[in-house]
Amino acid sequence: MMWLIESLIEKWFSSKLSIHKIEKSLKGLEQDERGKEIKQKFSLTNLQVSCVERKIKLVKNIEEYVNMLQNFVRQASEEKNILIVFPENNYFDLLGVIPGFRWLNYYLNQKMRKHKGNNNYNSRKEHPERINPLFIHILKGMAKPVEEGIKMIFSSLARAYRLYIYTGTYIVKEGAKIFNAGFFYGPQGELIGIQKKIHLTDLEEKLGFQRGEEMEIYTLPFGKVVCPICMDATYFETFRIAREKGADLALLPIANLEEYNPWKALRGIWPRTQESLIYGLKSSLNGWIAGMHFTGKAGIFAPWMITSHQDGIINISSHYEGDFLVSGEIDILQLYKIRKETEYLEDTNIEFEKDYLEKTYGNADQERAK
Repeated sequence: MMWLIESLIEKWFSSKLSIHKIEKSLKGLEQDERGKEIKQKFSLTNLQVSCVERKIKLVKNIEEYVNMLQNFVRQASEEKNILIVFPENNYFDLLGVIPGFRWLNYYLNQKMRKHKGNNNYNSRKEHPERINPLFIHILKGMAKPVEEGIKMIFSSLARAYRLYIYTGTYIVKEGAKIFNAGFFYGPQGELIGIQKKIHLTDLEEKLGFQRGEEMEIYTLPFGKVVCPICMDATYFETFRIAREKGADLALLPIANLEEYNPWKALRGIWPRTQESLIYGLKSSLNGWIAGMHFTGKAGIFAPWMITSHQDGIINISSHYEGDFLVSGEIDILQLYKIRKETEYLEDTNIEFEKDYLEKTYGNADQERAK
């Protein structure tokens, strides 16, 4: 029965996100494209970059969704940014095209809001045990048509505005497996790469998502870029690997399923930029969907010694909910300079680390193999 629901959802999304409808919604891009040249050289001392913080808004059709994305991209272009990063779970709005989902969403959100007054309420612990199998098959059913649609949309936006665009994350389906993954596009509309999420949340495991196995690195004219996803930044090992691969800039989309706490928020990209001496761009999805409440501030982060207030923050949104484009200037050459001057950066103890890695990750691999 569930395979039938999955098939029907796939057909529904295929019709709602058809090539014809997407082309129609992108029709005006030709005007934005005219007269714009792709920069072949970049000033490494003043690169303008941006990241999106946005609220979930259910859309009725693909035209509304494209318009929302284009507004952020246009603003980034007007502010002379070369790069824009969208948040994790950037597809939630598209659930609005499912008949009856708006009513169901309202009901679930109102029900969960009532629980918030309860002292025992914990958004992370409430949801994994309450996953309806139907929701899993909805996600699987929408995966392929949404992936095909957003690839066309973001490639067109990147080419029209001559920007590097990291799409945030969507569901990628490979056979029976699904992954939480993001797409990275260049200013000619070319797909540079795809990054799968490596560290999953409890909720994602319950939903049947699979883990990525590799941290991809992309060499661009202005530096080397990695694209970890949300929980990947919780662990220092992820960024240690990124630095060993030569990363200068980390693009981190998040959708944090918990009530906002500034101290909890510090467990992610901010300490990782200090430890690894790289720049970090964090985009964030916020708001309510299906009884789940997401919060988080978008921001641009750097090693503390090269920020104006010596706090590791170049720019950050003013609130953990709402719509913001957070822009800022980064200096890659200054980053290289402080790496040379930092006395204990990347010190290693090979014997200790070999033993630590074998005991920590070797055991984990054995447990997964059981």
